[in-house]
Amino acid sequence: DTSNAIVAFDRASAQAIASLRQALQNLPEILDDSKNVVVEETELGLDIRIVDQDGRSMFGEGETEPFERTRRLFEALATQVKDMPNAIRITGHSSAQRRGGRTIDGWRLPAGRALAVRDILARAGVPQERFESVTGRADTDPMFPDDPSIAANRRVSIVLMRAPPPVPATPLLGGPVKKK
Repeated sequence: DTSNAIVAFDRASAQAIASLRQALQNLPEILDDSKNVVVEETELGLDIRIVDQDGRSMFGEGETEPFERTRRLFEALATQVKDMPNAIRITGHSSAQRRGGRTIDGWRLPAGRALAVRDILARAGVPQERFESVTGRADTDPMFPDDPSIAANRRVSIVLMRAPPPVPATPLLGGPVKKK
């Protein structure tokens, strides 16, 4: 029954939110960074966003590897999500950037950051098979569309999916799956 599965997820996600908040509060060295964490239930699942703020970036400018304090934050998140059954989507986002009157290519940086986060979570014990996708969205999905250049549009989103991803009946390229 789908409604029972949704209720079970909602209950589990409420517990996950409480556990994440408690874990962040128990790590005083990353407590300041916990202000950069936004946890929200969405129709896809539990969305954990690590968001830049003015004067408090999670990554160095133009860098795909996070600051050490941010790495510790991702490792703390990994300890909370590694034993959950949910598939995980990681998405990097950038803010709209212009230099000298021209728009900067914002695709590589958020994709690289999303991959770096996946690597950190995997090294911290999240099983490889849990990662459903790792993508970069550039500045195509701002949190604040009215001001696409503000810092908070730069973020990495880790979504614990509500349901496992559908498995296609046939491969994407070619015919039916052949059994050996």
